[in-house]
Amino acid sequence: MRQYIIFTILLLSGLSVYSQPTPEQTGSIYYAYPAPPEAYTPAPEGYEPFYISHYGRHGSRWMTADERYIEVLHVFDSLYQRSELTPLGIDVRKRLQQVWEDARGKSGNITPLGERQQREIAGRMYHNFPQVFRGDAFIDARSSTSLRCAMSMSYFTERLKELNPALHVDRRAYQRYMDYIAYTSPEGEKFSSGKAPWRRDFRDFEKKNVRPERLMASLFVNPDAITNQDALMRGIYWIAADMQNVDIDVTFYDIFRYEELAGIWKTVNARMYVCNAGAPLNGGLMPRCAIPLLRNIVESAETAIKEGTPAADLRFGHDTHLIRLLTLMQVEGCSNQETDMEKFHLAWQDYRVSPMGANLQLIFFRNKKNEILVKLLLNENEVNLPLESHTGPYYPWETVKAFFKEQLKQDETEIHPATHNPLSEDTDY
Repeated sequence: MRQYIIFTILLLSGLSVYSQPTPEQTGSIYYAYPAPPEAYTPAPEGYEPFYISHYGRHGSRWMTADERYIEVLHVFDSLYQRSELTPLGIDVRKRLQQVWEDARGKSGNITPLGERQQREIAGRMYHNFPQVFRGDAFIDARSSTSLRCAMSMSYFTERLKELNPALHVDRRAYQRYMDYIAYTSPEGEKFSSGKAPWRRDFRDFEKKNVRPERLMASLFVNPDAITNQDALMRGIYWIAADMQNVDIDVTFYDIFRYEELAGIWKTVNARMYVCNAGAPLNGGLMPRCAIPLLRNIVESAETAIKEGTPAADLRFGHDTHLIRLLTLMQVEGCSNQETDMEKFHLAWQDYRVSPMGANLQLIFFRNKKNEILVKLLLNENEVNLPLESHTGPYYPWETVKAFFKEQLKQDETEIHPATHNPLSEDTDY
């Protein structure tokens, strides 16, 4: 009974039911795409899928810059030359060398695992909703100008073409599409910058949760010689997290204690929550950056419904923009609000919302009366909206459209052209 009461309180307070993350999940936005469900709620009788609207994060990748590897390896190399590595430090250096040999010159790019993720997601979409991909159906695919996103689009649509060579697929990755695929307002850029006032409390939160002393002592003979232990620990943490995204048999989780991984993750999760999701601290500013994207989704769906084409709109972008979109749409578990930084990780978890390869799918169904229902899949899991429905996860499109248009009314500013560098996305800092 007590567990039931706690569960109910969590639901009523808008918090997601939380369980401790696995070591892989403490990798935050580096968490590799999890296995999808094997079964779905059947569509109401007489309804058949006819259109899919999609936004997907790129698949698994190497870290975003060669320097991320080099800076960490340089510390170990320089101390090795002075015989200042412990036996564990010497072993970790060898692992880092193996990692660097694999990653050198590939940073920011999609890994072979990321390629497989996109192909498998596309394959499941095709087999789960074959009616959408009949004959010479037209597929409209648009991508961020980031190479990893464009390649994700390529792998995804290539798989669809393998399954049905008659499909007509139009693929584009132009700067003009960045104004909705990867938009951040000037106000949003300022709020998320390192000089924003909220960062002062956040830095104190980091100091409390990032505790490098034990790890440094296990790796270095004279750990006090390391001038910025926090930064080095985070550097090793990100390399450790990314090992699940590459095809080499190397791990660093054995050198961490679980509470050390969890502590760093809480700080990353907090930053992602404030800079992208429903944290009251951002006053709704960051989710509103997704208004151009949500508008494109609504308008594209209306076009497909009226004109019968395209059969699918596929969009390929980044974690931050997907997180903002899900928050703006108030998708189940994605728009929770919490004011206490110590409890951010209870309200919202980045690895659950936007792992590598994360995706949102809106599946549209129609019956012979031309009545339209829509179902939402987040990472291929059925999710709900804060709307009443007599048909489970299937909602009347007119109801959903009206709800989305209410969110679009939040737009009070002019949309400025997107000018940021997309390679700055997936902000692991």
